[in-house]
Amino acid sequence: MIMSKTGRDHITIILATGNRDKVKELRPLLEGISPLIRVSALHELGAEIEIEETEQTLEGNALLKSRTIFDLFAERFTFMIALADDTGLEVDSLNGAPGLYSARYAPMPEGQSPSYKDNINHLLHCMSGKADRSARFRSVIAMKGALPSQGGERRLIFEKTADGMVHGTITFEPRGDGGFGYDPLFEVDSTGKTYSEMSIAEKNSISHRSLAVQKAVTTLREMFEIQNILQTTPNTPV
Repeated sequence: MIMSKTGRDHITIILATGNRDKVKELRPLLEGISPLIRVSALHELGAEIEIEETEQTLEGNALLKSRTIFDLFAERFTFMIALADDTGLEVDSLNGAPGLYSARYAPMPEGQSPSYKDNINHLLHCMSGKADRSARFRSVIAMKGALPSQGGERRLIFEKTADGMVHGTITFEPRGDGGFGYDPLFEVDSTGKTYSEMSIAEKNSISHRSLAVQKAVTTLREMFEIQNILQTTPNTPV
């Protein structure tokens, strides 16, 4: 389709997270869908905000965040997609914990948030003496967007979700120097490595978040095709 040259000639994808480690991981997974796409993080747009996760499911929290960011920027960007994720580490011997509370698992004084190290140490404490160390990482990607419709005169408003899951094992001590969050403790069954022992490219090829994003990219490509929006070659790596 033909898009105007008056500020309506691109589609902004806003990553609805204040976690800059997530931004580093997500950006390369989303680039390459279309030459019309511009990927921006919240801090790059001057919006340093924290969205309270009040829903009871990963999908609910992801949708809550994507809707909030969409509403915040809807007047600023004609064509945009607010993309959010919610991720949980589910440990079988802990009855699925930390789950929804993965980012704030370690107990902290009122008004303070746990660091990655705090959460890792608390998980290891909770796993002390546990023989079953099986676990899984789950991610849900939510997108709320406004795309140009065929003819470019109206906007197509949509909401979509996608999910990804990877099975693994909780190690007895941290391994590796890369990644973030629980990555040093999560050994992926299919590789025998923790996420922290992988390069960014290797992690992005197999991680729960990348699997969810890949499904989201497929969904966007299908929508772009229907709306006749210019794309890169489908087999271009993203």
